[in-house]
Amino acid sequence: MNGFDRKRVLGMIAEKVSDLNLSHPVRVGIDGVSASGKTFFADELGDVLRNMGHEVVRVGMDGFHNPRETRHRRGVFSVEGYVEDSFNYSAIRELVLNPLGPLGDLKYHPEIYDHTVEQSIISSPVEVSSSAILILEGVMLFRDEIVDCFDYKILVQASDGVALGRAKKRDLKHFGDIQLLLEKYTKRFMPGQSYYREKCNPDLVADAILLNDDLSKPELKFLQ
Repeated sequence: MNGFDRKRVLGMIAEKVSDLNLSHPVRVGIDGVSASGKTFFADELGDVLRNMGHEVVRVGMDGFHNPRETRHRRGVFSVEGYVEDSFNYSAIRELVLNPLGPLGDLKYHPEIYDHTVEQSIISSPVEVSSSAILILEGVMLFRDEIVDCFDYKILVQASDGVALGRAKKRDLKHFGDIQLLLEKYTKRFMPGQSYYREKCNPDLVADAILLNDDLSKPELKFLQ
C-alpha cells in the first residue's frame, strides 16, 4: 500500500490484532533493524489497543540481553557474536512467550537484565488475563528459537541511511562517542542484522510489513 496517515496505519493493524480470537493472550511480535522505529511503533500500537478496551502487555528484548561477558565473548565487533550471543532467547521463551501461550499459566516476567548498567533484575511474575495482548519488540526477533510463539508478526523496515541517522541522535549518549557509535553500527549491528535477514527471512514469515522511513506516512503491506 502507499503511505497512509500514521494514525490510520496504526488503526488498521490494531484491527487485525483485535480480531484474533484465541484462548490465550495474543502474542504480537514486532521485528526490525536497530533505529527503525519499532519501539516507538510498539508503544503507539499498545496505546491504540488500550483505547479499544484491550489489556496490553509491553515487553522489549532489551530486557533480555545476555551479560556483557556473553555478548562480547567473540569480540566487541564480532558479527557472529552479535547475532548469536546478544539475547537470551531461551529465557524470553520460558518467561514470556510460553506462559502467555496455549498451555501457559498467564504469569510472565517483564525483564531479567539491564544492559545499560550490566545488572541482573530479579522480579516477581506478573499475571494477566487470557484476553490480554502481548506486544514484544526487538531486533532479530523472528528466528528459529522463538518465531513459532508469535500469533501475529509485524516487521518494521527502514533504509540503512535513515536508521543510522536516527541512531546517531538516539544512541550517542549511550555510547558516549560518535566514532564508537559508528563503528558499532557499521561493523557489528548492521552487518549482523543483514546476516540475520539472510538466514531467517523475517519478511517471509511476517503478517505485515511497515516501511517506516517516513514516520508521518509509513507504507503498510499485509502479507497474511
